[in-house]
Amino acid sequence: MKALLSIAMAIAARLVRALAAVCAAAALLIQSASACTGLGIEANDGGIVAGRTLEFGADPQSQIVVFPASTEFAGTVPKGTGLQFKSKYGFAGANGFGPQDAIIDGLNEKGLYVGLFYFPGCAKYMDATPENNAKGLAPWEFGTWALANFATVDEVKAAIGKIAVLPTYITTLKEVPPAHYKIQDAKGNCIVIEPTDGQLKVYDNPVWVMANSPEFPWHLTNLNNYLDLSSAYPASKTIRGLNLAPFGMGGGLVGLPGDFTPPSRFIRMATYLQNLPRQETTAKAVKTAFHLLNNFDLPPGSNNPPAGTSESYSDYTAWTTVSDLKNLQFYWKTFDDQRVRFIDLKKVLANAGSKPLTMAMGDQSQEDLGDQLK
Repeated sequence: MKALLSIAMAIAARLVRALAAVCAAAALLIQSASACTGLGIEANDGGIVAGRTLEFGADPQSQIVVFPASTEFAGTVPKGTGLQFKSKYGFAGANGFGPQDAIIDGLNEKGLYVGLFYFPGCAKYMDATPENNAKGLAPWEFGTWALANFATVDEVKAAIGKIAVLPTYITTLKEVPPAHYKIQDAKGNCIVIEPTDGQLKVYDNPVWVMANSPEFPWHLTNLNNYLDLSSAYPASKTIRGLNLAPFGMGGGLVGLPGDFTPPSRFIRMATYLQNLPRQETTAKAVKTAFHLLNNFDLPPGSNNPPAGTSESYSDYTAWTTVSDLKNLQFYWKTFDDQRVRFIDLKKVLANAGSKPLTMAMGDQSQEDLGDQLK
């Protein structure tokens, strides 16, 4: 955990303001779609993969969508017309909750990745005004804007002041969705962007991990509480002649938080990544990413909404995605179909021509393979 220690100490030293205690308290009261977990892995062949889970209490009606370069978009704002732009790059990903261009997770042809994560109790968008409408985007359109226009994290950073993410209501969710964003590029640069205090705040993300509320700097500071976690096999001990020894494998990382709260999931994923053996190839890193993300599957019935609320659902893992930023491939599996599928971005953009494409993420297919046994 030496690397984790150095990262946490460096981040803690840079924090110069008090973190939002009110945000943290409010987040504990809100469960809707609040259990998404993200990661990033580097391979020895220079490849980068980024992946995440998507949790929700109802079917998000997600589709795989492909948008070629030169596709025209217009921002959705509370009143009037939002930012209008034409995509510089082609991109693909998974959408949800109605709007075709509501990219929750995706990558573009330059290897830029964007993931939207719920940010309950903490998101505070800038007010919608006639002055900022022309540069306005709905919270669910930020990923579309970034994937359409930029090749690297540095380019996103340079342009972030040119847009306004505005508090736009979405009818399918019956709310203004609270969101923050993880962005990673093919070089491995990684940032988190959060709408707080009426502005978009940008944070470097050295651990390549993403969860939900509270604010991202709080999660980095919280790493300091887990510096003694070790994956080493525990040593035996003797107490007044009583010999104590591990029961067997599985004694490493004792004390690792195992619940599904955002702070615990952040710590768990950061710890897994710190102890992960180097991945020889990008293809192997893709497979490993799915195995890591399997640890964050939210079983139906395990996390119910607060008592006294109108919600009657239990959050569950609707789908899991992994993006290969080197070979430009987008992988996914769903609750209804655990088979991993993928699209090759170069091929689907060539097939799309100038027209956006969509397809269902897939339902469970019961396929009898008994006849293939020999």
